Amino acid sequence: MTLERKEKEKEQRRASIIDAAQALFFAKPYDQITIEAIAEKAQLAKGTVYLYFESKEDLYSAVALRGARMLNQMFKDKTEGKRNGMQKAFATGEAYYEFYKRYPQDFRMLGEAENLLAQCRDYPNIQELGRLANGNFEAVLDAVTEGIKDGSIRPDVNPKLASIFLILSTRAMIQQPAGFEMFLKQAGADKDAALKFTLEALRRSLENTENQREER
Repeated sequence: MTLERKEKEKEQRRASIIDAAQALFFAKPYDQITIEAIAEKAQLAKGTVYLYFESKEDLYSAVALRGARMLNQMFKDKTEGKRNGMQKAFATGEAYYEFYKRYPQDFRMLGEAENLLAQCRDYPNIQELGRLANGNFEAVLDAVTEGIKDGSIRPDVNPKLASIFLILSTRAMIQQPAGFEMFLKQAGADKDAALKFTLEALRRSLENTENQREER
């Protein structure tokens, strides 16, 4: 067996372990999943799983990484071709919501993985997850900073605070308590409409109206 073939088989086995773990983490709470259950799902010995992943936390972060990479790519796709920083900043909010709708379990796992970032920073997968999380934040920050420079966002805005505000506001609307569905129905709206309203309110709070008047 050639070295290249051995490496390919190792990658395939590693991917199959992640696939098995993903199926279980998507179906059950984290505390109910064990390495033994993941090994059984992957049809491998528990010891084989430990050859590839140091712990359940390490394996959980490997699954979460898949979602983080998808979100990172969606940010890039959504912001591509936008004409100014304001449009790019709010395209990231739209991408975040689209990610939630298309991949709700990945969205959930990324939120839960934030605790792992704080508790288990030594694992390579968790370190990579942290880098991607920082990269996604930087995408929003870069867009806001660009908007300030090109005049589409107010010059007095603190770019880091504005980026945090955008991210947390969008997340809060996505993760609204179940009871709020009743209030949305009473308002003749749904979660899609609420998200659009939120983004529009955020846009109006940041837009450089002086620049718009000058352009007119």
